[in-house]
Amino acid sequence: MDVSRTEQLSLCIRYVDIPDLQAPVLREDFVGFIPINDQSSENLANIILQRCHELNLDMTKCVGQGYDGAANMAGHLSGVQTRIRENYPKARYIHCASHRLNLTLSNVMSVPAIRNCLGVVSQVVNLFRNHSNANKICQETIQEHAPDSKKKRLLRLCDTRFIERHDSIIVFLELFECIVMALEEIAQRTWTISSTASTLHSASQKSEFLVSIVVCEKLFSLTLPLSIFLQNKSSDLVSTVKYTNEVLSSLRQMRETANDTFTEIFQVASKFSANLFDTELQAPRVTSRQKSSANPQTTSNEEYFRVTTFIPCIDTLIQNLTDRFIKNEDILSSFQLLLPGYACEKKINELEKLGPYFQDEMPLSAVQAEYKLWCAKISSIDPSTEILKLGVL
Repeated sequence: MDVSRTEQLSLCIRYVDIPDLQAPVLREDFVGFIPINDQSSENLANIILQRCHELNLDMTKCVGQGYDGAANMAGHLSGVQTRIRENYPKARYIHCASHRLNLTLSNVMSVPAIRNCLGVVSQVVNLFRNHSNANKICQETIQEHAPDSKKKRLLRLCDTRFIERHDSIIVFLELFECIVMALEEIAQRTWTISSTASTLHSASQKSEFLVSIVVCEKLFSLTLPLSIFLQNKSSDLVSTVKYTNEVLSSLRQMRETANDTFTEIFQVASKFSANLFDTELQAPRVTSRQKSSANPQTTSNEEYFRVTTFIPCIDTLIQNLTDRFIKNEDILSSFQLLLPGYACEKKINELEKLGPYFQDEMPLSAVQAEYKLWCAKISSIDPSTEILKLGVL
């Protein structure tokens, strides 16, 4: 839904272009916004197919379709992707990678400390952005105490785009000292927002908040490059899985060295606490009886926050990245053997898995013969990307 409260469908076409027999170029063209009144899967599928036919696209050559994971789009019984595959079975469904990453990072908020931390950040940002008097005090404080900072304004925490949420956290931490001073000054006024500022000032000096926001900055800094990469028009499923594996490797390394990694995080949070509030980080009081609160028996403040915040957060991130991305390797297994760098004559029998994609064009024996020639031809080619490798050929 756009700002005019109109439901619209965004349609893009992704294809390989070979201009004048030059190197192939992966293109992604925006077709347009299509107003919709009926969000049923049947109507959406009809709208998509109708628009493609209007563009004179040969849908028999469509080999993929991508949407978010909503049931009416991705449903395997009556979703849009299923209805389109009923007519064009080669159009395999792939869940939008950027949307999967957003869902992954959203699930990190299932950790209570992270959820509460981002909630406080969001309220602080809204306070300064929605009230002119508060914003003026914030700007004056930044100008006086951080005149060399390139960041002059807080960024909203976007609910759907975590690439922007990470930027918000970076700016928030950079201006954190100014934010605390501005909140303290507003709290001393007699404005209607003074009580809110006082509450947020108290929340921002809690140990749980300080540790959590540094944890967020540390972990999201690894997923930010992946988020940027996924929005690149030239990205493909092979490179996406490869890049995700690299991020996972870094996260698993951090998990294996959780004690040392979190010590660095704890030291940063401790400096904030000491410099801004003249206090030390303290774990909350452990109750003798508990039902849902995170009160494990620990021997130090650092251990408490490592066990209740950092480890659950990184474990959730690793598990969700694995579930939502690496499981695509089963899709790749039947396609990547055609790509330069993966083709191998020993895998020739695996071509049978691609039967639905070529059986209307040629028999399996002909495909296997072509594959042998293909493997021989590409054996000496070594450009940087799969698309460029195809271009060399």
